[in-house]
Amino acid sequence: MGVVIGWLAILASGLVVTLKLTFFAAIFTIVWSTLLAIGNISPLRPVRWLASLYCDLFRSIPLLALIIFMYYGLGGVTAGLGISDFWLMVVALTLSESAYLAEIYRGGLLMVPQGQWEAAESLGLEWWAALRLVVLPQALLPAVPSTLNMVIAAIKDSSLASLIAVGEVTLVATTLVSETFEPMQIYLVLAVLYLALIVPIALVTHRLEARFGASLDVVEDIQHAIDPHLTAMPEA
Repeated sequence: MGVVIGWLAILASGLVVTLKLTFFAAIFTIVWSTLLAIGNISPLRPVRWLASLYCDLFRSIPLLALIIFMYYGLGGVTAGLGISDFWLMVVALTLSESAYLAEIYRGGLLMVPQGQWEAAESLGLEWWAALRLVVLPQALLPAVPSTLNMVIAAIKDSSLASLIAVGEVTLVATTLVSETFEPMQIYLVLAVLYLALIVPIALVTHRLEARFGASLDVVEDIQHAIDPHLTAMPEA
């Protein structure tokens, strides 16, 4: 037991980095996904086209390939700009995760009945005002479980940061294995740490899904089979 506690003390430093990666990636992903989702239902065709192109493009690129390209292909440029490997990984996670979450948010926006837009228009609200005051508040709650699922994905995907020498918990565990030659035991401890992070979030997600009920079933259907050409508003 004393050996395991010692391992945990060593892994703790990497766990802090993992949590930081997840936190910043989640914040940036939520903000960027919201903007992309709004762009996807914009009444302006060029904005819709660009947002849709972004989502299609980055959903087609594996995260591992994106990380390798950014690190080895753009590493000289990012280093010259003072961007550390940590922030490079945050950017990679944000670019990849937002392409998926934006489509989920778009599905939540599309769930709001067209009559809500028409009612807002009848009250004299412009498109942006209707979106902010009427549509977004109705789309927020059903999107919470999908956002938490994104956080879970970010926690797991952050392990890929070990490939570019970011000292998150997986890299620390690998280094510890090379020193102790105890791969089974150390990676088992690592798996337990990931479970300790992910299981509570998953339980909260399930509770929210059960609470919101049928409306979330629609969001999940959109999540698994999204029509990328569907738009919420008529063309300008």
